[in-house]
Amino acid sequence: MADQQSLFSDLPAFSDRFMRDHAGQIVTEPRTALLELIANAYDAGATHIQVRWPSEKGEDFSVSDNGTGMTKDEFKVRWQTLCYHRNKYQGMEVVFPKGVRKSLKRMALGQNGKGRHAPFCFADKYNVKTTKDGTCIAVEVSLGNNSDRPFTLELLDESPKPKGHGTVVTATVERKLLDEEEVRQLIGSKFLVDPSLRISVNGKDVELMALDGLATTQIDVLDGETVTVHFIDSVEHYRTARLRGITWWVNQRMVGEPSWDQLDAEGAYLDGRTEQAKRFSFVVEANCLKPEVKADWTAFHATKNVNAVRDAVHEHVLTNLRSKLATNRKEKKKAALQNSRQLLGDLPTISKRAIGKFIDEVQEKCPTLTSRDLSRTVQVLAKLEQTRSGYDLLKELASCSADDLDTWNTLMQQWTASNAEVVLNELQKRLTLIDRMDALVESPLADELHDLQPLFERGLWIFGPEYEAVDFRSNRGLSEIIGKFLGGADYKPPIRRPDFVVLPELSIGTYCADSYDAAGEISGIRKVAILELKKGGFCVTQDEADQARNYCKEIRQSGRVQADTEIVAYVLGAKLEQGLETFTMGNITVIPTIYQTILRKAHQRTLGLHEKLKTAQPVDASDAEVEEVLKSDPGPTLFSDDEPTEDVA
Repeated sequence: MADQQSLFSDLPAFSDRFMRDHAGQIVTEPRTALLELIANAYDAGATHIQVRWPSEKGEDFSVSDNGTGMTKDEFKVRWQTLCYHRNKYQGMEVVFPKGVRKSLKRMALGQNGKGRHAPFCFADKYNVKTTKDGTCIAVEVSLGNNSDRPFTLELLDESPKPKGHGTVVTATVERKLLDEEEVRQLIGSKFLVDPSLRISVNGKDVELMALDGLATTQIDVLDGETVTVHFIDSVEHYRTARLRGITWWVNQRMVGEPSWDQLDAEGAYLDGRTEQAKRFSFVVEANCLKPEVKADWTAFHATKNVNAVRDAVHEHVLTNLRSKLATNRKEKKKAALQNSRQLLGDLPTISKRAIGKFIDEVQEKCPTLTSRDLSRTVQVLAKLEQTRSGYDLLKELASCSADDLDTWNTLMQQWTASNAEVVLNELQKRLTLIDRMDALVESPLADELHDLQPLFERGLWIFGPEYEAVDFRSNRGLSEIIGKFLGGADYKPPIRRPDFVVLPELSIGTYCADSYDAAGEISGIRKVAILELKKGGFCVTQDEADQARNYCKEIRQSGRVQADTEIVAYVLGAKLEQGLETFTMGNITVIPTIYQTILRKAHQRTLGLHEKLKTAQPVDASDAEVEEVLKSDPGPTLFSDDEPTEDVA
């Protein structure tokens, strides 16, 4: 039993990866490490932080502050305790050294003490010299060289120092050296929102107005008064949103704490967990509100003037955030729409626009909503829009003019809703068909040419009233005859649409109507229509017309039709050879024509309603992102139902 117990009696071992796993970016990302060093000084109550930064590797850097410093016992507890609990031992409110004004208040940035490992990002060891209560200690902190401990502490010196307080951290930069100007911008964009803190880099103060990404705006408030709003887009987001949000200054003093809490207390501008909340800051210089500041400088009194200024700033901040977040939210919106792409495609424009607007409002009012929840919300709304078909009759009638209401009244007296629906649906189909033809008829792309043939199959009515008959249909057998005639014994009908012939420069479809005897029985084929569609830009010549005549003769000789069967061949191209005309030979007619002529006939046969509707009705613009998603390649869905996905801020 004793031997079994001794197996587990040793202390836990630490691998060489422990520090990286424990402290994360604090020891791997130099920008985060540098911000942690400044944050430690900030939490120590410093009002002045001096950074000495080298220009080359192998030189020393140091961060000095005039904060409270640490006694030897305090240093030992804070440095040797893994996952040190700041709130438990020190509280979250910063303690300032003696001599700092009592009204100055800060909330600490640190929580678990991991920031003390930041120098390990640049070197394997560093020195700490800290002074408090008349004593100065110097300690060397090194990465552990065995598995017993992740790092070691060695007391180098302990001596009396009657005056002074604060801490100096020093190390030799062995890796991950940052540029001095980047250091200046990085520190300033995070910490200069607190005017009680002065920071210098290599002896030169970091100033708010010298920061990159700073935008300053004057806002008119009250009667002739103005406030100045500085917007800071930092070069790097910090791990927390503290010292981010809206900071109020009065006479170069901070009122309260920086926060993203909305000024009217109805919610938040940004979720503090998002990347943007850790990057953006607004500093509001409102000296006109000096009489409204509470005695302890924790907030403003609730007065009419304060509310007026807050409302003006509130509007300015929201406008800026909408602009800055537009791209991020647009991508998140399109990702949510992609999951409901099929549902959206069947909805009318008004419903698509409503869904697009809904997503915009949800993202603005609910910034914490995850991508998964946003996607599911879109699906629910799309299904609701499907059930109401996108048209709210009462809403539409309420928006009608008096003349329109009279017209609706007349229509409803003469038509039943069902009859009107049949007529309008058929008309809508034909107008949509014309739109699609117009976009494809002159395209030089072969795929578009093949897509055009099915459109003409549904649009035979364009060629004349007789083609309205329901018995005109595609005839695969006759198409195969033409295919074999053109391609010989090696011809293979296309897999995609075997009822018409597809060759590189043309597409041919064959349609027929049955003939009937006196008893009403089918007695053969009454008429055959051949449509030969040429690629966009193609000029139809006499050779193409003669070829079409040969198709007709081949069909006649095949024995599939009677001697009196009428055969008409339409050869369509972008233009015609000069002098080329329709010709007839017995029961065979060949009609060369151009696409634009056919489209003009289509408009004529729909009474020109296509253009009339364009001018008579207001444009019902859809949502831009909805349309972009519907036109794009469907691709994979964003989420699967059984695999959880974390939201990315």
